[in-house]
Amino acid sequence: MGFNLQYKGYGYLVEADIKGFFDTVDHAWLQQMLAQRIDNKRLRSLIQQWLKAEVVKPGRKGRAMLIRYCDDFVVAFQLRQDAHAFYRTLPQRQAKFNLAIAPEKTRLMRFSRFHPGTQHCFRFLGLEFYWSTDRRKQARWCCRISTNKQHELMSTVYRWIKLNRHQRLSCLMPAFKRKLVGIANYFGLPDNSRSLTRLYRHVVHSLYKWLNRRSQRHSYNWIGLKAVLNYYGIQPLRVWNDTMLW
Repeated sequence: MGFNLQYKGYGYLVEADIKGFFDTVDHAWLQQMLAQRIDNKRLRSLIQQWLKAEVVKPGRKGRAMLIRYCDDFVVAFQLRQDAHAFYRTLPQRQAKFNLAIAPEKTRLMRFSRFHPGTQHCFRFLGLEFYWSTDRRKQARWCCRISTNKQHELMSTVYRWIKLNRHQRLSCLMPAFKRKLVGIANYFGLPDNSRSLTRLYRHVVHSLYKWLNRRSQRHSYNWIGLKAVLNYYGIQPLRVWNDTMLW
């Protein structure tokens, strides 16, 4: 996705979410679509998910790109008229399959190197994507953890530390490290270092708070906590590679 957005000249984007997809997906339509691709009836009876939906491109004049994960998807267009045509017909297209678009999560927007700034961003899979400029003043797409997702991660880790603070450090700290590694593996994308730093500071402060509430006496100062983090190999969250494209 990153390579195409950076170099293929897309200028418009439709960000969409299917409302209650897994609760409202029409099983009859699902079986018909599976039957077009799978001849084995026994196998079809075992499949409980929609593997691939048909993509229709009526009258499209420029390039288009679909990026989909479960019920969330974005479609990038080179030309404005193609984007508007898709956006207008999307609700009717979904209604044909007894599905509905979530209006609060669906919009048509300008997304182009000629319109940089976080005010022109779209959200997908917990990340915000936007155009900015690099150190050489050249346009490039960037990403960061979305605000809602960052608050969710902070709250989740905070609650986990609070519930597990009474465990021995030999159990607590390796599990804490695994959580941080999982976050870094998913969100350690280029241009996301500030978000990761903010998240890491929050969870370390949460750890400091709840370790010192395990008993009536103050168990750790900051020097002691840093020593514990170093002992268990817990390092600040980092991006993978400052130059890579996702």
